[in-house]
Amino acid sequence: MDIIKNAYNKICDQWDKTRKNSPVNKCIEDFAEYLKPGSKILDAGCGTGFPISAYLSNRGFSVTGIDISEKMIEKAKKLNLSDADFLVCDLLDFNTSEKYDAVIAFDSLWHISHERQEEIYCKVSSLLNNCGYFLFTHGKNNGEIFGSMFGQEFYYSALDKDTVLDLLIKNGFYIISCIENYEEKTTGDRELIIVAEKIYE
Repeated sequence: MDIIKNAYNKICDQWDKTRKNSPVNKCIEDFAEYLKPGSKILDAGCGTGFPISAYLSNRGFSVTGIDISEKMIEKAKKLNLSDADFLVCDLLDFNTSEKYDAVIAFDSLWHISHERQEEIYCKVSSLLNNCGYFLFTHGKNNGEIFGSMFGQEFYYSALDKDTVLDLLIKNGFYIISCIENYEEKTTGDRELIIVAEKIYE
């Protein structure tokens, strides 16, 4: 969505400054323990690549980061991370022959338009190897809202939690954990954080 891309491009420098002073999220550290050395990870909505992609690269994983903001991707590339590639692309439009061992979508899925929310889970399943893992944050209530960050307007949408869980199961996932009203010092408050494993096509 252009409104999201343009807003992130405008706040890129402020976002970068804030994220550079942020440690990696505890939930990302915990999630990394599921993964074998050298695992291929798709960071969907990677922003400037810091701290999440940088942490994963430093852990020895192969990282592909995608984001709709050109300015965010420019900064991510300048990190010169080992075995990491960054592309300007929306998750639902991302086409590749590559299969990943994990997909992380941290604070990104809620920017996808409401009418396309159902497509997310089939898309992520198609990108994962069997036994691949999916971590994401999201809203837990059905609807659309607008909010602001660094003086820019942002669009958010979500399906209700039960619908999301049902879509995951229908697309081959086993739900490892589903936490509502997640709160942690680094991550802050999130309505929903889910870890799932793809167990069949």
